[in-house]
Amino acid sequence: MHFKTWILFVRTIISFALSPKGFSKYSLAGKTLFSLTFRYPDKSKHSFGFFLKKYLEALTCKRIMLNDACHKYTSGDIFFYDNDSSVANEKARKGHIEFFLKHPVNGSIWKDKLLAYFSLSDKFLQLLFETLLFIFLLPLTLFAEYEGSLGMIFIEYIELVNLIKIVKKEEVNTLYYYSIYEKDSNISSIALQNMGVRVNKITSLTPLKFWNSIIVAADKLILCDMNQLDEVDEYKSTIQVDAIEVWGPETIAGSAAHYFNGGRYDTNKNVIGFYSTAAYMRAMQGDVDHKNSARNENLVKSYLAEYLRANRAKKLIVFPHPREKRAENKRLVEDHYNSFFNGLSFTIYDSELPSSLCFDAVDLGIAMYSSVIYERLYFGFKCLMMPGEEGLELPGKALSYICARSKEDLFAKADMFSDLTVLEYFKKTGLKQSPFMVELLNTPHSK
Repeated sequence: MHFKTWILFVRTIISFALSPKGFSKYSLAGKTLFSLTFRYPDKSKHSFGFFLKKYLEALTCKRIMLNDACHKYTSGDIFFYDNDSSVANEKARKGHIEFFLKHPVNGSIWKDKLLAYFSLSDKFLQLLFETLLFIFLLPLTLFAEYEGSLGMIFIEYIELVNLIKIVKKEEVNTLYYYSIYEKDSNISSIALQNMGVRVNKITSLTPLKFWNSIIVAADKLILCDMNQLDEVDEYKSTIQVDAIEVWGPETIAGSAAHYFNGGRYDTNKNVIGFYSTAAYMRAMQGDVDHKNSARNENLVKSYLAEYLRANRAKKLIVFPHPREKRAENKRLVEDHYNSFFNGLSFTIYDSELPSSLCFDAVDLGIAMYSSVIYERLYFGFKCLMMPGEEGLELPGKALSYICARSKEDLFAKADMFSDLTVLEYFKKTGLKQSPFMVELLNTPHSK
């Protein structure tokens, strides 16, 4: 198992090196291994020291029990795989699958617990093959754009070996694969399919072009947003899947019941919601800053403040990112938003409930860019984004239309979208209505 996995890493990397523009699944899987990842801070992406640090971290990983990395709910062979073993995330993932499958999932496997060894023989083999991997990868640090991404391969190798071990032991037949934006998701799914496991990859609400434009070795690709259908065709050479199915947001199980009873579209036209990504906080903490997100999001806040000053009847509710909700950040968050909106009619949402349970509290949701916007759209609520004047380019005409390109554009679209009903908004923008929204709008109490 260790040897086969080591060979697979070598094969994918060599395939990419020999054919960097190739479209074989091995070449594409190798290409993603060299891409950026959120698993290291921004300062480490060009660091040879980080490369060495990850090698040593892999060598010194701790022992773990199977029950820590694998949770079995009922007897059966349908499991899911994800990188966040928190209780809240486990509940959300389990609920997501069961909401659409209409039957139970049997267990889960957790990537964030797999940097470990199960036995002394495992530890010996890890030391051997990590050393061989180090010898193979070391010369590549001279050519790779991101030494940090090369260093992560030491970690990804152990995680994949342990994933295979658990899948074999639990006799998993079907694996629902979350967090496919991780750069080792393609090599992992190749290994799983080689074992005869059916791999169903689940996207996030984020457009595919950002992190998921390369998807290989999937028996089924499950989309979380209707607008991703257009992207699959755009990336047909690098998205190689056997079948496609559209579900909905990963958090739907916890939110759907709130909207089933209808009557949720009679919103206050003078209330705007701002959905934060905590980009300023991420920048302070040294995370990878994609497309100058911190600067762009602060720009949107300053424009919103100007818009509120010009429209005194408007009220703003700021919906903090979960990172901002931590108790130790309360004062920092208050000071940050007061620096933009002090003296204006605004409040910071401070409930423990997720923002997805109060989309109806605001008529128009505004963000620099946030996956919660796609969740609002799925449930049928109006949105407006401003990814930055030099920021993200969103795919498709409809998504581009709900993006403001300048301050003047933001003001004009905020006024226009506020005046539209939900149905008028979706017709005007050309956005696809989700099956959930179509059903909800056809209920007698919806407006």
